Amino acid sequence: MTLYDTSFIIDLINSDEGAKELANKADEEESVVAISAISVHEYLFGIRYRFHKTANFNEKLKAAIQELEQFDILPLDHEIAQISAEIHAVLARQGRQIGINDTYIAATALRYGFKLVTRNREHFNRIRDLEIVDY
Repeated sequence: MTLYDTSFIIDLINSDEGAKELANKADEEESVVAISAISVHEYLFGIRYRFHKTANFNEKLKAAIQELEQFDILPLDHEIAQISAEIHAVLARQGRQIGINDTYIAATALRYGFKLVTRNREHFNRIRDLEIVDY
């Protein structure tokens, strides 16, 4: 089982070879293709921020929403909030904090026992017991 980070979504949309290869493998294996609700926020924020004044904003937003529909979207729930609070506290005590959104995404992967697919190994390597797949 695998959780895909926002970096993967962006790379897949931008036709990154490594991301496409992983996506094809997931399709062949018919495995769960999940993202955190936090990745939905990050991706749509990027679309809204970058394209808000463009003539094709509505088209970009509609396409982004459709792109996200190919994933199972896992909500941020009480258990994930507890796990992320623990991760956040541990990293803060170590002086090795990462962005809070990455903390939520990692907690989602840990909550479900999923591997995390990301190209942001530098941040996610700081989290104990998180299995990372990069591309």
